[in-house]
Amino acid sequence: MRKVLRVFGWLAVIGVIAVGATIWCFVYRPLPKVDGQIVVSGISKNVIVERDGWGIPHIAASSIEDMVEAQGYVMAQDRLWQMDLLRRAARGQLSEIFGPAAIPVDKGFRTFGFARAAEHDAAGGDAESRALIEAYARGVNQFIQHNQKHLPLEFSLLHYKPQPWVPADSNVISAYMYQTLTDTWEDEINRANVTTRVGADRAKDLFAVDAAMDHIVVGDPRNKKDGSQTDANDEDDDEMQSDDVLKATARVHETEEARGVNSVLWDSVRDYLTRAPREIRHGLGSNNWVVSGAHTATGKPLLANDTHLEMSVPSIWYEVHLTSPGWNVKG
Repeated sequence: MRKVLRVFGWLAVIGVIAVGATIWCFVYRPLPKVDGQIVVSGISKNVIVERDGWGIPHIAASSIEDMVEAQGYVMAQDRLWQMDLLRRAARGQLSEIFGPAAIPVDKGFRTFGFARAAEHDAAGGDAESRALIEAYARGVNQFIQHNQKHLPLEFSLLHYKPQPWVPADSNVISAYMYQTLTDTWEDEINRANVTTRVGADRAKDLFAVDAAMDHIVVGDPRNKKDGSQTDANDEDDDEMQSDDVLKATARVHETEEARGVNSVLWDSVRDYLTRAPREIRHGLGSNNWVVSGAHTATGKPLLANDTHLEMSVPSIWYEVHLTSPGWNVKG
């Protein structure tokens, strides 16, 4: 009896060790290295990266290109899976890792042509802009190269490794954000078609020149003397559209084949891609304001911006503090 208990005891110990080793290998080991030194080729002089109590990186470099390359490396440390997912979504390449279920989404984004536009923009622009976006890509690729054997968990579950980052990838994610925050493109197409058929003057009877939300909050001539506003502001909710560009995915019917990891992860990704634009647009109302330098301690104006976007994990934005000669920005 003691022999049996001893065997079961050893099996339990081995099981615990195996589970611990698996968690360490796939979960703990891919976590960002925030202490020590990392050699990154392409950076001309040492760059200091300090993280505060919230994990926000503060990057100090001796040149703008070194600063941006370090930013690419550090951001890939924290967000590589999110970065790869968003560029794949915008390029219409999700089905390459999730299978046929993602094809309707890919078709939608390929129809938009974001990838072609991103490549075109990356090839153009001034020399300074190209140098910076290329430096950022080098930083991301340095991280991918250094961490081939311990990439974030999602890459292990989906059995693939990310392709090298190219400058156009940064542009195509900007296009994805534009699509997420825009819900008027269908109305604009309808307006253009009607204008072509009946002319601009008659089209004005059907389409207002300004949207209900296109007004100045302070000093708006439509504000009444008693402090109230015209009914135009009350039309905001009616202007909102809960539909999202990815609505085609709602009509996807899965087959009865066995559901693997890819299928389970795809459900989560599809929910994020379809839910995020809908919730963002429902709470649409970003605003900004400026304080004159006459009212600030430095004598310089202050610009504040409040983007009304959903909270998520990982979040939409990536907070970072960047400093180099002539640069000191945080946000």
